[in-house]
Amino acid sequence: MLSLPWDASAFRARDLLLRSYVLDWAVTLTSTLVWLYLGIAHPHYRPFSVDDKSISFPYVPPDKQMVTVPALFVLAIVAPACVIVAVALGLKRSMHDLHVGLLGLLMGVSLTLMFTNCLKNVVGEPRPNLLARCLPVKPSHPLSDPPQGLSTVAICTQRDQAVLDEGFRSFPSGHTSLSFAGLAFLTLFLAGKLHVFDRQGHTYKPFVVFLPLLAAATVGATRLADHWHHPPDVLFGAAIGICTAVFSYGQYYPSIFSPNCDRPYDPRKQPAPLLPLCVPGPDGDHTHIHLATAGGGAASRGLPALGARRASGSVSSFESDGLVRHDSPARSV
Repeated sequence: MLSLPWDASAFRARDLLLRSYVLDWAVTLTSTLVWLYLGIAHPHYRPFSVDDKSISFPYVPPDKQMVTVPALFVLAIVAPACVIVAVALGLKRSMHDLHVGLLGLLMGVSLTLMFTNCLKNVVGEPRPNLLARCLPVKPSHPLSDPPQGLSTVAICTQRDQAVLDEGFRSFPSGHTSLSFAGLAFLTLFLAGKLHVFDRQGHTYKPFVVFLPLLAAATVGATRLADHWHHPPDVLFGAAIGICTAVFSYGQYYPSIFSPNCDRPYDPRKQPAPLLPLCVPGPDGDHTHIHLATAGGGAASRGLPALGARRASGSVSSFESDGLVRHDSPARSV
C-alpha cells in the first residue's frame, strides 16, 4: 500500500532518513573547511641549493596558469556534481542516488584536501619556480650556497609572504589530486550506471567513462607545463585522488563489477551506530553485533542479517519523495 504524502508514518520515515545522514554532512563539510585552511598555513621551509636547475624555472602567476584555481573547482567539483544531478534525477529518477552521489563526491574531495594540504606543509618541497619566487640577495660575487651546506629562506627578498610560502608547497600536486578526486569519482559513477563490465563489449562505454580521467590527467600535465610541480608531485597527487575516490565511492555504491552496480546501497533508517561491538552468540561464536547508537540506546542483530540486505537478490528503491519503498527482483545483466 502506498503511503500518502500527509501520512504520519511517511513524515517519521523522512525524519529518520534525514537525521541518519546529518552527521555525515556535518563532518564532511567541517573537515573540508579545516583542510582548506591548511592550504594557507605557513609550510616547512626546506633548505635548497641556488645551483639547483630543477628549481630555476620562471614563475607563472596564478591568474596566468592554464588551469586557474576557480577553473579547477569548476572542473573537479561543479562539473561532476552537475553530471550526478542529471543522471540521478533525469535518468534514474532517484533522490537517494542523488543524495549519496553528492555526499560521496564531497567526501572524496575532503579526504583529498586532508592528505594533500597536510603533506604540502610538512614536506615543504621547493617548487620548480622557487628561485624566481624567492628573489635571493645578489651580492657583488656570484650567488652560491654556504660552504658545505645549503641555502635557506633567509636569502629571499620576496616581500609577498603568500608567494614565498607557495614556493615550498610542491609535493604533492593539489590541482592534480583534487581533479582526480572529483573526476575519478565521476568515472566510477558513470561506469556503474553504464554497466561497463556487462560482458557485451560496447565500445562507446569506455570512451564515455575515461573522458573524466583524461581531463584530470590533462590538469596534471598543465602543472608541469606551468613549472609549478615536479613529475613525482603530479604522480603522487593523482594516486591520492584516485584512492580517495575509490574509497568514497565504495561507501555508497557496490563494485562496478556487480550486476547491481547502477544502484546505490539502501538508505539508512536510523542514525549510524557510534561503535559496533561483536559479542558471543548462543553457540559461543561471534554471530551477533551489539550496536551502541548515537542516542544511547542499543540493538542486537545477527551478522547474517547485516549482509543479507546488500547480498540478497532484491533491490530497494525510493520514489522521488524518498518515502515509498518497494522491492523488486534484481535485474540480470
